Parts: sequence; structure tokens; C-alpha cells
Amino acid sequence: MARSLNLNQLTLRDKIREAARRAHDLNEHLEQAFVPKVHELRKLVRPSEQGIEAIPVSDTTIRHHAAIVIDSEQYTANLDDDATALFEAIVEEVGNILTKKR
Repeated sequence: MARSLNLNQLTLRDKIREAARRAHDLNEHLEQAFVPKVHELRKLVRPSEQGIEAIPVSDTTIRHHAAIVIDSEQYTANLDDDATALFEAIVEEVGNILTKKR
């Protein structure tokens, strides 16, 4: 991730490429992993509608699904932190370039 990369050793082009890759990874993770896991947990804990008998769900099942969502959220936060670090490094470098040209 970005923390393992020394951002000062990357060129501006490499920072932009890496930031784009991280943003893509974050978007893909949210759409294909995190949001579906949250929806699955919501389905498990949603109260049954009147007149429809719901299948009982054990506490263990709910805890298991909640743990999966929490793990996925931590991965999401790490991806976001990495992307943010890269974006900030890009802003800083572009700012340095612009102030040198004046």
C-alpha cells in the first residue's frame, strides 16, 4: 500500500498512476464486496413483515456476518487511507511545481 511505498521516491506520474489504481480498487471493493456484505447483513437482521413468518436466525450467524462486514470495512478504510495519502502527495508535488515556476 501507499505506506509501504516511499512517496518521496515516486515520480509525479507514478503517484498519479498509483492513485488511480487505488481509487479503482476502492471503487471495485465497495461495489463488489463491501456493499453486498452490508446488504446481506441487513437482510439477516431485518424484522419480518406482518403476516409473513420469518426463519429464525441465530446470534452466531449474525455475529459472523457482522464480523465479515467489520473486516471488510477495515480493508475499505485502509484503501481509502492509501488513496488519500497518494492524493495529498500529488497535491503537494503539483503545488511545489507551480510555486517554482513563478
